[in-house]
Amino acid sequence: MTFLTKNTLSNNIFLFFFLVIISISPSHAFAQDLTSQKGKILFLIQQGSHSKAIDLYKEFMTTQGSHDFELLHQLGLGIVQYGSQQRDPEIQLFSLFGASISAHDDTYHVLEDSLSSPYPQIQLIALHALCRFQNNRSDRAISQALSSNHAIIRLEAVHQMCKQKHPQAVAQTESLMYKVPKEMLPIFPQLFAMVASEQGTRLLRKLLNDPSDKVRIAAILAVAKYNRDDLLPQIRQSAIHLNYSQQEAAAYALGELKDEQSTTQLNRLANSQFPNVKVAAQLALYRLGQKEIASKIMQEAKEGNLFAIATLGEIHESAETLTELLSNSNLQVRVNATLALLEIRNKNCFLTLKDLIIRHKHDLAFTETASPGNAMKTWKAVSSASQVLKDDVSAFVSSVELRETILSQAFDFSEPEFLKLAEAILSTQQNDLISSTILLLQDDGSKEAVALLNKYHQKIGAPIVRNYCNLALYRMKEPGPYGDNLRQWVKSQNKETLIQFEAFNPWEFNSKHELTPVETSRLLIEAFEAFAVNQDDDGINSLLEAIQSGNEKNKYALAGLLIRATQ
Repeated sequence: MTFLTKNTLSNNIFLFFFLVIISISPSHAFAQDLTSQKGKILFLIQQGSHSKAIDLYKEFMTTQGSHDFELLHQLGLGIVQYGSQQRDPEIQLFSLFGASISAHDDTYHVLEDSLSSPYPQIQLIALHALCRFQNNRSDRAISQALSSNHAIIRLEAVHQMCKQKHPQAVAQTESLMYKVPKEMLPIFPQLFAMVASEQGTRLLRKLLNDPSDKVRIAAILAVAKYNRDDLLPQIRQSAIHLNYSQQEAAAYALGELKDEQSTTQLNRLANSQFPNVKVAAQLALYRLGQKEIASKIMQEAKEGNLFAIATLGEIHESAETLTELLSNSNLQVRVNATLALLEIRNKNCFLTLKDLIIRHKHDLAFTETASPGNAMKTWKAVSSASQVLKDDVSAFVSSVELRETILSQAFDFSEPEFLKLAEAILSTQQNDLISSTILLLQDDGSKEAVALLNKYHQKIGAPIVRNYCNLALYRMKEPGPYGDNLRQWVKSQNKETLIQFEAFNPWEFNSKHELTPVETSRLLIEAFEAFAVNQDDDGINSLLEAIQSGNEKNKYALAGLLIRATQ
């Protein structure tokens, strides 16, 4: 029904005559009454009387005896469209979220209209959502984003063009490069390296000789990342540069590109006075087949070189050395040795891995540190993180991502050890890891995993653990009260705001045994999404109830899930 697309006088006139016609026709009275009710529901949605529309839909459903998925689709679409036309930026954002999560072509124009929003956050979210379509509409959206007043939007637009290898990608990226501050130039080598066109290669070669060492290093690493061996002559030249950071990046790139012609130069760099250059060159030689050089890297590791320890994560002969380092007095050495052992899938990593996962003991967080040439990474453990990094949300995100990666690697490596880690996380209520842990248990699906979820699905004083376990068991279609438990909890949370804008301290442990607003938001969305995916009648009723009686702004996001539930 096209009358939902715009709130115009002509549409209202059309609706009026539509309702008059169907009300006076003498035949098929019952069917006409249902059709009349549908028209009234959609008219009320268009006018913003959403609660009345849902009341009328409930009457319609009672008469019909079941849900009408086509009507529910139109109902959800109408709410999303209505919200997108409001001036309140929060309502626009919720509607944009609803359109994005619906994963339906009918919401495309809502996303497209959001590109014209005066708020860059809304533009950026809309652009990301639109680029998932991978069609002509996506191309038009990118073209529109290129004319944005905000540099971050234009940068994301050229990034998407380069990912798609668009014919105009290099030209648009080059044009933008000359307009941004010099501090942003290290971003561009990677974009040109993606495309691998003649023009892009010319520009990448130019950046390899840029006056800024940061730009040159970024270009060298981009050549390595995208396996651009056509630029090996320039990388070889970079390896003899006097700048030791550039030597490190070049040594790493030569190893990544398996350039046997550079063996002589790499052997020179393997004896450099600069430790980071030495380790990068030694690793490159190891990759080129000189396995005997592993002993030199292990010696560097024994001397406490953290980059050498991290490098041992791809040298299987290093297990004994790494295991010895687990008892080192230096916390940073122990942390990186543990991670390297996990990387080479040696079970000795589990001797200390739990200390990296469970935060309560030392309140540890982990921040990533790059070598001077950005070719190698290591992890730094920060004690008393809730105080030291209190205002650093990016450090919190980085730490959580590392711990989630550890869990995923443990899951792939050893199921029994993973289950031990999972139980430790659930029992100690490591709330920042609950969602990812439960999802892995769900993917596992073994009797042991189901038993663990059942053990904690009624855990007292741990609502996030309890409700995520119910959610997983419901998704797995395990017999039991899990759906009812989830619906009951969802009903009690109707007034929560799904998307949070308030500042919060991610390092603060929840000592009151209550869900924080951000945790509640995420869990609510996942619960409603599960109802939508399963097309659960009771779940859809809960979704309608939340749209009608819950937090006023939530309904625009939840309407997107309603659209998804009707596909």
